[in-house]
Amino acid sequence: MRYTRIVIAAGVGTLLLTGCGEGVQEDVGASGGGGGSVVRDVVTEADIVLPVSAYFFTSEQQALVDNASSTLSSDCMKRFGFDWPVKRVEPVKVVNRRYGVVSEKVAAERGYHLIPSAGEGRDDEDAVSRGDKLPPEAYMVYGAKGSKVGAGRSYEGKDVPEGGCTGEAGRKLGLDKVQDPAKGDIELLSIDFSSFGKAQEAPEFRKAQDEWEACMKKEGYQYTAFLQPAEKYAPRGNSASPQEKVVAKADVKCKQETNIVTVLLRVETQIQNDYIEQNATGFAEIKKDRIAVIKSANEALAN
Repeated sequence: MRYTRIVIAAGVGTLLLTGCGEGVQEDVGASGGGGGSVVRDVVTEADIVLPVSAYFFTSEQQALVDNASSTLSSDCMKRFGFDWPVKRVEPVKVVNRRYGVVSEKVAAERGYHLIPSAGEGRDDEDAVSRGDKLPPEAYMVYGAKGSKVGAGRSYEGKDVPEGGCTGEAGRKLGLDKVQDPAKGDIELLSIDFSSFGKAQEAPEFRKAQDEWEACMKKEGYQYTAFLQPAEKYAPRGNSASPQEKVVAKADVKCKQETNIVTVLLRVETQIQNDYIEQNATGFAEIKKDRIAVIKSANEALAN
């Protein structure tokens, strides 16, 4: 059971649980959040760290939770007579492309392309394929899928947990609380999406973007928004073309000359800090829930 959050060009990722950036963020319980973030000049993608990052799991923590979930799911499957293999994962290095490419090294080597994560595209069925072929009922019990087996149903005289064995594992870890829309976590964490758009409405950002546009025009390129080059080239093929790298290097050069990324990070940081401070109780609850999940994951793997 995997909940990934990859930060790409538009500044958004699937909501829930992993850290952003190529560096490692603070432990879930370490940062108070709100009002205390110091923004440094952005030189590499790792410099882009926003206040709300402290309320997501780091890559290391996400791997811990995933491994605990896999272990608990496998234990559950054994109750139904299935030898479901435990899938072990390693922390995934998350590439931060919230503001496009910002470092000269990345532009020269990769252009706007991302490096595929190890094991990308694999799922739990791939793990099963390494062992004996299991019957369709096993997959239904695992995720309570299909018409024959599901919540409120039984298999071989045993009740299937709501959501199957993965659902049971999630509840034991406390993930149901983390993902419960009624608790407000998802709504509060949506600031990670909305602050990006709000920051671009700020006069200081608009000024910086105008300067970036003028700089790119001098380099021979017609772009009116700073993420347009990344949007144009990122989907093309598995690797960067020579032309893409040339454009990316010009883009980074203009970002550095206009300081546009640092300006955007400062504005977005202020927006998030203000929001976290205004919703301090809710964010404290988010942090508390995530600390509880980490504790439960460690206990599950220790048993």
